[in-house]
Amino acid sequence: MTKQRSKFTREFKLEAISAVIDENRKIKEVANSLNIGISTLDNWVRKYRQEQQGIGPVKGNALTDEQRELQQLRKENKRLRMERDILKKASALLALDNLKDYR
Repeated sequence: MTKQRSKFTREFKLEAISAVIDENRKIKEVANSLNIGISTLDNWVRKYRQEQQGIGPVKGNALTDEQRELQQLRKENKRLRMERDILKKASALLALDNLKDYR
């Protein structure tokens, strides 16, 4: 039988990270008190520290508000560039079509 993976809220993760970073508690101690895996909490803390240094997280998994906003803005930027490129191609096709009508 397979064990179902636990899902934790962003707020829960941030509270656990805060206990380690802000309160200077050991990862093992905090993990045991919250009944989560040591490696899980270690990954959250490492990921949080990387985000604080400006190293982007894996797509869609940001912990900090700044990284979440950055991901959203990058996604929107990509969509807008794609729309712009489509409009450029369409206007070029229309210009060619109009040019053929005048000949």
